[in-house]
Amino acid sequence: MCELLAMSASRPAEVGHYLAQLMPRGGKTGPHADGWGVAYYEGRAARVFKDPTPAAESRFLALLAEQEVRSTAMIAHIRHANPSVFGRATANTHPFEREWNGRSWVFAHNGKLPRLLEKGAAPDSRFQPLGETDSELAFCCILDAIAGGIGRDKYYSPTTLVDTIKAVVDELKAYGEFNFILSDGECLYVHAHTNLHWLRRTVVTGNGVSRMILLATAPLTAEPWRPLAPGSIHVYRQGEEIVGEREVAPSYYPRVSGAVRMGAAI
Repeated sequence: MCELLAMSASRPAEVGHYLAQLMPRGGKTGPHADGWGVAYYEGRAARVFKDPTPAAESRFLALLAEQEVRSTAMIAHIRHANPSVFGRATANTHPFEREWNGRSWVFAHNGKLPRLLEKGAAPDSRFQPLGETDSELAFCCILDAIAGGIGRDKYYSPTTLVDTIKAVVDELKAYGEFNFILSDGECLYVHAHTNLHWLRRTVVTGNGVSRMILLATAPLTAEPWRPLAPGSIHVYRQGEEIVGEREVAPSYYPRVSGAVRMGAAI
């Protein structure tokens, strides 16, 4: 399996510190040696770096971890190819990125959906895989659902998006294990199917207090990380949970028209 890491913060926070903590698990202290990737946001655009080499041996990742890069939203991933026939390749390395509605959408997955690949992508779908993995195909299915389900309305909220993808997420998780993190730069949309943990931090800086939520497949530190409930969907924005255990906070994003069938690739 793979490992996920993500961050949502109320103020731009250093990304490199968390990458440095994840690195050893990519081939040194853990078996996830088939690639690494990280995406962090600058406004609506994601900067995506990835390489199909062991994270623990990557000079590129080490250099990136040393940079004073700051962001309010970040997703990282270390990969263990399963099945191994879909081996080390850039196209198979998470996180995956697509554009929709004028934003970079980024997705990373931990788990295995072996029966999904038998079905493949619908030929008329806007979103097509570049690689061979079930993970990227699942991402395309979710984006199909978003583009087809939200339609022509001018605005949508995080709850609308969760309601839009819930049916396709339920279908996909029936194929196997489906822990994932999806982001549009504003929010982290998190599905904890079997194994995902979270940690809340409050960081005091010279510019004030920053709220932060960290998410990881396995806890990175000795702090009191908590497991998310299996089968649950959560949304985090600016270091707070806005969909999940707490009441939904209002937020709206512009919509665009879409003609893609919901779940067309299933």
